[in-house]
Amino acid sequence: MSQTKVASHNSPGEAIMLGMCPNQQRSSTRKFLRLPAWMVFYGDNLQKHVAMVRDMTRQGIFFYSDVRPQVGEEIAFVMKFPKWTDSSPIACKGKVVRIEQAVPGAAIGVALSLSRFFVLNKSWSNQLRAA
Repeated sequence: MSQTKVASHNSPGEAIMLGMCPNQQRSSTRKFLRLPAWMVFYGDNLQKHVAMVRDMTRQGIFFYSDVRPQVGEEIAFVMKFPKWTDSSPIACKGKVVRIEQAVPGAAIGVALSLSRFFVLNKSWSNQLRAA
């Protein structure tokens, strides 16, 4: 009779990265991207930022950037990915649920719970460049 062996993890971080942490509050599986993106944030004025998108779902996104929103703040932006990805721009709106900064001077990690998420047609790329 064979027994199923349960994998043990060296750290809680390893378990989380492997998606095996039982106390995660996720409603869907994350898609790890690790892609650079250009973000145009809407508000009182347009602000452009470079970001590294770590993962996303239709319900949330986590990215690193020099953006400094507050937890609870609602932000709206359009992401444009490099040409080699052949991806259309994505418009997002969401609430900041977590901010992470590993060390002073490092890029800030921003976790958002998305209330809006939709793919724009590729003609928006030219409009983003002009913004």
